[in-house]
Amino acid sequence: MKKRIGIVFGGNSVEHEISILSLIQASHAIDTSKYEVLPIYLTKEGEFWVGPEFTNLKTFQKKKIKHYQVAFYKKNGELRLKGTSFLPFKYRKPLELIIPIVHGKNVEDGSLAGFFKIFDTAYASSDILPAALFQNKHYTKKILSFDGLPVLPYLYCTISDYKKNPDSVLEEIEKLNFPVIIKPVSLGSSIGIKVAENKEELQRAINYALKYEDYFIVERKLAHFREFNQALLERDGDYELSAIEEVKSENSFLTFSDKYLPSTSKHEIPALISTKLRAEISRISMEMARNYCFRGVVRIDYLYDLSEKKIYVNEVNTIPGSLAYYLFEEQLSYPDLIDVLIKSAFRAKYRQDLKLNSFASMVLSTTKLLKK
Repeated sequence: MKKRIGIVFGGNSVEHEISILSLIQASHAIDTSKYEVLPIYLTKEGEFWVGPEFTNLKTFQKKKIKHYQVAFYKKNGELRLKGTSFLPFKYRKPLELIIPIVHGKNVEDGSLAGFFKIFDTAYASSDILPAALFQNKHYTKKILSFDGLPVLPYLYCTISDYKKNPDSVLEEIEKLNFPVIIKPVSLGSSIGIKVAENKEELQRAINYALKYEDYFIVERKLAHFREFNQALLERDGDYELSAIEEVKSENSFLTFSDKYLPSTSKHEIPALISTKLRAEISRISMEMARNYCFRGVVRIDYLYDLSEKKIYVNEVNTIPGSLAYYLFEEQLSYPDLIDVLIKSAFRAKYRQDLKLNSFASMVLSTTKLLKK
């Protein structure tokens, strides 16, 4: 019998549309001889929808989408959906596992992982803590620095700090020396990022970042650098590393347009780099995977300073666009990658079910604790 898989996509995120594209790619790749797949759309307003043609891009290009609004519930230990009104039977069958294909703040950041943790269901991605930590660029840098892994020097600032004493904040940032790069702490796909060459540009960049979030970081922008990415795939507690790609852009950083729209940016897979640098990137990727117990597919982005000949961890994506399958193409197919995700998630759930999650006591049989 086919296992019934729910794929959740969308969400209240600036990367909402990228999630839709990732879902369509994955749904066409999954092995339907093994799995019965139900795409579950999370709207920007926080509603869960199911409906026909959710794996067709044209569906999401329309103003009105045919759908049924649903809610998750548990019955006899099975995860199910119920409609807020009528719901056809085919949507009401139990789900055995959830694959999250969501990107960015409010979904990838552990929010969705926590939601399904409550339902105690198999979940094919990182758990709450690593998902939350590595969505936030400030905490990413703090934890990596604590573990001795290389990150660029930076300053962290809140909207409160900036409003109270903007001159002091600007002075601290100028100590990094221009040009600098300003990033909202929790966004992805290069959204909200600006480069500043002087004080005026810095003020505009900060105001732009604060349109998206109340927190931002500022880094010294490298003058001469190369950008590399590597993904990892969790296989029952161990990890398989992907090829390393080099991303080349004519812009001062890899923009949203470079990533998702027609542009002159290029992806070189595998990257043409020395054996030593390849080994160093792979060593860091593997150390991070084991230190932070990543699950599913994770992509780590690196910057290589050509002047210092030094590699830095730039960002971590716990649910990367397209599930980073393009980095594994020489190792396994996209259907095989999804198969590994599913099997690993079921194994993780099985191991968790073997643990004790309750503690027998007589607390409720005594009134002693209720006495003042």
